[in-house]
Amino acid sequence: MGNKFNFKALSGDWHNQLGSKVHFITDSDGGITGKYNSAVGRAEDFYILTGRFDANPPEDEGVSVGWTVTWRNFVDGKENNSHSTTTWSGQYFDATSGVERIITNWLLTQSTDTKNIWDSTNVGNDTFVRDKPSTAEIARAKALSVGSPHPEHLLARR
Repeated sequence: MGNKFNFKALSGDWHNQLGSKVHFITDSDGGITGKYNSAVGRAEDFYILTGRFDANPPEDEGVSVGWTVTWRNFVDGKENNSHSTTTWSGQYFDATSGVERIITNWLLTQSTDTKNIWDSTNVGNDTFVRDKPSTAEIARAKALSVGSPHPEHLLARR
C-alpha cells in the first residue's frame, strides 16, 4: 500500500555532480515545474522543465520522479536552440537513506535526419543533491566520467 508523499520535500534547488542546478516547484498531485541551469557547455541562462513524481509511493522505498528539458530558451531577445531534449528518470531518497538525493538516468535526443537517427540519442546518469559541489568535487566528477558525456557536454559539441 502506498504512503502519501510530502511533495514539498522535492521542491527547491538541487545540484548535480557537475554543478548544474535544477529548481523544482512541486504540487500535491505529483506535478513538477521549474528551471534547469547548466553549469557546463554553452548553455545560457535557464531552461524550462516539466515533470511528474509518484505522489503516493510505496513505504520505505524511493519516490519515482522524472522531468524533461528542451534545450531552447531566449536570452536578451535572442533564441538559443540546440534542437534537442533531455529526459531524466530516477528516484528521490530522503535523508533517512544516508543523504537526501535524486539518482537519475537520462536520455538526450538531438534532431537528425532519418539516416542518422541511430546516432540521435545518448544515455547517462546524474545524481542531484541539495548542496552545490565544490570546484574540486566538480573536477573529480569530470575526471571520473566514463562512457556517454553529460547532456550539457553533448550540446556544447554541436
